[in-house]
Amino acid sequence: MDRSFLRHAAVYGLATVLVQAGGFVLLPVYLRCLSAEEYGVLEVVGRLAETLAAVLLLAGFRQALFAFYQQAQGEDERRQVVSGAFLLVGLAGLAGGAAMAAFGARLGGWLAPAGASAWLVYLAVAGILLEPLSLLPLTLIQARVESGTYVVVVVAQFLFRVGLCILLVRFLRWGVAGALAATAATGAAFGLALSARELARGARWPGLARLRAMVAFALPMVPGALCYFVLNHGDRFFLLRHGGAAETGAYALGYKLATVVRLLSLVPLYMVWSARMYAAARGPDAAGTFGRAFTRILAAYLWVGLGLCLFTGEVLRALGGKAEYEAAAAVVAPVVLAGFFQAAATLLDAAFFVRRRTGLKLGVALAATAVILVLYAVLIPAWGATGAALATLGGFAFMAASGYVVTQRIFFVRYEWGRLAGLLALAAGLWLAGAGLPAGGWAAAAKLALLVSAPPAAWLAGLVSDDEKRFARDLARRLAGRLETSVT
Repeated sequence: MDRSFLRHAAVYGLATVLVQAGGFVLLPVYLRCLSAEEYGVLEVVGRLAETLAAVLLLAGFRQALFAFYQQAQGEDERRQVVSGAFLLVGLAGLAGGAAMAAFGARLGGWLAPAGASAWLVYLAVAGILLEPLSLLPLTLIQARVESGTYVVVVVAQFLFRVGLCILLVRFLRWGVAGALAATAATGAAFGLALSARELARGARWPGLARLRAMVAFALPMVPGALCYFVLNHGDRFFLLRHGGAAETGAYALGYKLATVVRLLSLVPLYMVWSARMYAAARGPDAAGTFGRAFTRILAAYLWVGLGLCLFTGEVLRALGGKAEYEAAAAVVAPVVLAGFFQAAATLLDAAFFVRRRTGLKLGVALAATAVILVLYAVLIPAWGATGAALATLGGFAFMAASGYVVTQRIFFVRYEWGRLAGLLALAAGLWLAGAGLPAGGWAAAAKLALLVSAPPAAWLAGLVSDDEKRFARDLARRLAGRLETSVT
């Protein structure tokens, strides 16, 4: 992991946090202006819109754009790939609009007992259909490793969405409709501008063969995306039926807090790694390179996850909101651990993309979905939100294990299981040491000491490699030199 990798990862980390941060920054507004029932409705309607996006291949076309662009030979072929991606997304958007015109009212009627309506469904779908107009240009900016441009665009998006949402939800009192309308308006304003900027670089007819290849690449991701919808969001629908909208809202809050760990660790590092892994796969030590990246990225996840689990009480206190949201604290730790296995599965997926064997990925997703549906049906009616968190943990653990078995057959990697197990045990031990401490006061200082002690404890336990120690020492010397220069 060289300095340029970490530099780009830091920039992407800031940008990625801002891409997703709207929902987190706005949490204090939501928790004060929306009841737990309304927040549960917001979550369920948003997840339904994401289901439509999966059926329309929107995420699949984005991944196809990234893979085909990275492997294209020459600028002319790259422009064909770009034009093909925009064409396919445009056609998918038209199909999505037609589907909503036909079935939106029925969906609204189905969700009416939970407090939703057809109007909320339309707003949520509009935001989802407009999102690719921003995501495709941002994907290309990422592929070209233009991290500075990426963060400037994302900061502007972030400020626009947050400001508009505060206006609509806090001051105009539009409630759930205001939150959804802010997302749709942001997608329209920035999507059209970014898409026009990208297409102005040059458009080329991609040809039917290339379009067919991109569709074939993305098509296996449709059932896979539906599986991932069940894995990530199916618990809300089970919980809505067995626990009601209020318990669903509290659980959704805890789940959202747990996803902060992924945003601050896996996502920025993986954004850089995914741009480099195709070249790394052609290197002489591909098996070792992929194994080390796997360990290091998951180590970052564990450290950030430890921080959130230690300070869950403080975070909830800072967010404020109504007492009905306090139940969210109980689900954070198991969902963070579930996210660890999900992160492992994401990194294992590199083999499917490098070898262009996305069809095999579907088999793993289908098996994990079958397992988690059984867990939902057994655990949620009996234990409510706690059962939902445990079912999520079991489903993602199974997905990571089955993904390992399949990917090793098509792309062998030397994983450092001993070192990774040691890091996981260390994080668990430090969390247990601070789990009984109250929120705030002297206990917060003790928790911070536990968090800060994790890296040196890993060093002393022999869980840091010699290369990583040399890198750390070199980084410390350079930082000390810069500090000394700035002082003098």
